[in-house]
Amino acid sequence: MAQELHVDAGELRPGRADPAGDLDRRPGVVRAPVVRAGGQDDAVLPQLLVIGAGMGAIMPPAMQLATSGIGAEDAGVASATVNTMQQVGGSIGTALLSTLAASAATDYLSGRNAGDKLVRAQSTIESYTTAFWWSAGFFAAGALITFLLYRPGVPVQDENAAPVVHM
Repeated sequence: MAQELHVDAGELRPGRADPAGDLDRRPGVVRAPVVRAGGQDDAVLPQLLVIGAGMGAIMPPAMQLATSGIGAEDAGVASATVNTMQQVGGSIGTALLSTLAASAATDYLSGRNAGDKLVRAQSTIESYTTAFWWSAGFFAAGALITFLLYRPGVPVQDENAAPVVHM
């Protein structure tokens, strides 16, 4: 697609887009825990749109950055590695957030009447709130790390560097 549009990889400046994506979706994740039992369901849609916009801002530049500078003969392996790390990271993240959410629900239910529907509903919301706040913290940490590590612009190769040999 980039070749069809004649877009130079350096024009996209992935170093600037990644922190912005992390910061774009953080308000959506922070605002999501405000939902309460008996609240309106449409209160969640704006937050999901903000999170989606942030994800849209971060994923294409991140994939481009992860595979930039790779020779044509290694492009398939590099792309597969990025995809695998995405899947593994998503699985670990889901397991971690599920554990935190389950712990929050259990903590809320302890000492309360678990048979009451409203108590159970509020424990579910407490679990979601915990997962949302942890997610917001992870996004903020990701934005900070990205801001510190990524350099905007096109990398310049040293002419005196030894050639890279493909085996």
